[in-house]
Amino acid sequence: MTILTPGFRFLTDISAPGLLHAAVLRSPHPHAEIVAIDITAAMALPGVRAVVTAADIPGRNAFGVRVADQPYLCAGKVRTVGDPVAAVAADSPAIARRAVELIAVRWKDLPVLADPAAALAEGAPPIHQTSNLLHSTRHRRGDLAAALARSAHIVEDVYLTPRQVHHFIEPEGAVAIPADGSLTVFGPGHWASAEARDIAAMLALPEAQVRVVASPVGGSYGGKDCLHAQPLAALLAHVTGQPVRLIWRREESFAIGVKRHPFTIRMRSGADAAGRLTAHEVDLLADTGAYAQHGPEVLDTAHENAQGPYAWAAVDLSGRLAYTNNGIAGAMRGFGGVQVQIALEQQIDRLAAAFGISPCAFRQQNLRPEGARGQLGQTLAAPAWHSRALAALPRGAPARRAGRWLTGSGIALVEKNEGFSPGGPNAGSSVLALVDGRIVVRTGLSDLGQGLTLAATHAATRLIGCAMEDVTVVAGDSLLAPDSGPVAASRGAGVLWRSLASAAPAFVATVLSRASEATGVPADALVMGAGGVYSRTTPSNRPLIGWAAFAAAPIAVTGLAPAIVPPDGEGACHALFTACAAMAEVAVDSFTGRVEVRRMVIVPVTGPVLDTTAITGQLAGGASLAAGLVVSEDLPAEQGRFRASNLDGYFAPTIADAFDCDVRCIADIPPDVAGPRGVGEIGTNVAAPAIANAVLASTGFVCRRLPVDPQAMLAHLGETL
Repeated sequence: MTILTPGFRFLTDISAPGLLHAAVLRSPHPHAEIVAIDITAAMALPGVRAVVTAADIPGRNAFGVRVADQPYLCAGKVRTVGDPVAAVAADSPAIARRAVELIAVRWKDLPVLADPAAALAEGAPPIHQTSNLLHSTRHRRGDLAAALARSAHIVEDVYLTPRQVHHFIEPEGAVAIPADGSLTVFGPGHWASAEARDIAAMLALPEAQVRVVASPVGGSYGGKDCLHAQPLAALLAHVTGQPVRLIWRREESFAIGVKRHPFTIRMRSGADAAGRLTAHEVDLLADTGAYAQHGPEVLDTAHENAQGPYAWAAVDLSGRLAYTNNGIAGAMRGFGGVQVQIALEQQIDRLAAAFGISPCAFRQQNLRPEGARGQLGQTLAAPAWHSRALAALPRGAPARRAGRWLTGSGIALVEKNEGFSPGGPNAGSSVLALVDGRIVVRTGLSDLGQGLTLAATHAATRLIGCAMEDVTVVAGDSLLAPDSGPVAASRGAGVLWRSLASAAPAFVATVLSRASEATGVPADALVMGAGGVYSRTTPSNRPLIGWAAFAAAPIAVTGLAPAIVPPDGEGACHALFTACAAMAEVAVDSFTGRVEVRRMVIVPVTGPVLDTTAITGQLAGGASLAAGLVVSEDLPAEQGRFRASNLDGYFAPTIADAFDCDVRCIADIPPDVAGPRGVGEIGTNVAAPAIANAVLASTGFVCRRLPVDPQAMLAHLGETL
């Protein structure tokens, strides 16, 4: 188990003899040609051990998830502020930073594309060699025109969601240590095995010579889902033959770290005279910034979630994802789903109001049946149980005014996919082992603070019958653990449980067989317990044989969580979804226009709960992130430059903004192929639209542009109060 003590240090605080310090020369321009680079003065500075440019990369100088379009070091041109051009390793951080200042670069400015619609316009200069349209989606079902014609009420609007910063505690960083021709890279990430493969390809090394160890804490929320500091630390260690530490300053993280995708969402939604949903037309435009990262998957997720858990007679969905010079957008908790859910759930509430029906009742009568196909026509592997989540919601406080405060409550009902669409890394392995007197769980999944280590410990104790004190977890290590796929798409708990459940029967049978040989007691008369193996028939507080007795012959069994993907459906669709409902209570200050979140109740359909503390922390933390998205957080870009460069100019919630969050898991659902459902994202997905609907209920203000602008709120209140 990972236990945090007062002496605990972040992974990138690790040191080694001869450690060098790295710094990176980054582009000050949003779009420019690199005419020439002169590193002579930097190399001459005492204490500098290496200066590298793109020419020094021995292997592949590109990475990415679906599209490998992002260079480790730029050659030819830069596409955004912060793009890396050169890197330095030196005896101290100060020397490394000074060397970066001495690198001379001649630039030629190129046209800046800062608006995604303009970037997609005919004749716009390409940011990459191909079109600025990185990805698009389309789905049609039913006769939209006829559905609109029979609609008694139609709600049509445009919603804009902001760019959001992850601002995790531990910034992006890595320590790379070479030894005997191999390289070990310590750094926070989501998929150690894939990161090791990419670094090996960059350095033109055999994959077996690169080991990546992921971080046990520090936070990510998606921001460290792709490579960040690890490659350049590895390159400099490879070149110098010495250990190298590279930790981004917060300003670097703001400039070049990934952000939430800003979306422009156009929706037209209707319902007939009976209050049944008819037509739903959606157009999505997202800004992915300079590089693809997870952009295509984010748009796919937004596209798939645009209908919500509702039964529409006809739909017409389209989406576009544009390259711009506005930094880089990538994975962030909620992952495309939350943007469309904020818009959709407001549409649903506004339709309910048009009919004079309660938001809960309107949703209940328009839910997709549990046995129906999914949003894109796919066969689902298990029900999501939307109706159970909705039915368990408490009634919120009615809208009222008390002095300067306008208070009220709102609800939301969402679903979020688990895992990836077909072709993604859906399968994953874990190992159950008995080594040196310990039950060891080895998983390639990383624990970035989400409680995976504790969940793995609980899973092992339930599946094989040992005690939590018996278990050691090795997570996120490409050498010591199998490839379990990434910690992403809320798949960690499910993959962990299913892979360990696959390994457990053979592991237990082997342990009991060995114990039988040692004790002479038949294997079927033995059972595993705290500290060792016990007799089933003779109760005792002490095991017949302890775990230490197995040290001479370790046992290890690998279990596989097979891919769970739909056999059909249109486009990038999923087979597993988690349903979640929420009720939010807010207070709006009529003097300042500010919105405060006062209370949240979240009801996820989780199935079996591995660890209550971890689930509560995940959902409450996700709700806090959602509050920031709706109430205060935004990082606008002007001509490719962010308005803020640190947290002093970016208004993230603090502990002073914390609110009561009551998590009520629905665990008693029929057993199915999924096992425990993942909740890494859905707290954000459900809380943001619930807060927006609470604002709507308490003030009548539609959250068309987020975060809520206090001046716009005051103008609205001035017209309505």
